[in-house]
Amino acid sequence: MRSQANWKIRRRYIAASWGIGAVMIAFGSLAVWGDRMGASELITGGVALITLVLGSYIGGAVADDHLQKRSNPDG
Repeated sequence: MRSQANWKIRRRYIAASWGIGAVMIAFGSLAVWGDRMGASELITGGVALITLVLGSYIGGAVADDHLQKRSNPDG
C-alpha cells in the first residue's frame, strides 16, 4: 500500500512539472511575438523539462517493474 502512495506523490510532481513546462513554452511563444530577449531559452527549457520528466517517469516505471520482477503480459 505504501508504494501506491509514492506513485501518487510522483504523479503530482509530474503534473506540476508538465504544467510549468507548458507555461514556459506558452510564455516563450508570446515573447517571440513580442520580439523579447530570452524567448528561445523559455521554449527550449520548457521542452527540455517536459522531455526529462516524461523520460524519468517511463524509466522509473520500467526500473520499478524490473526490480519487482514483474513482467509485461503483452510480451
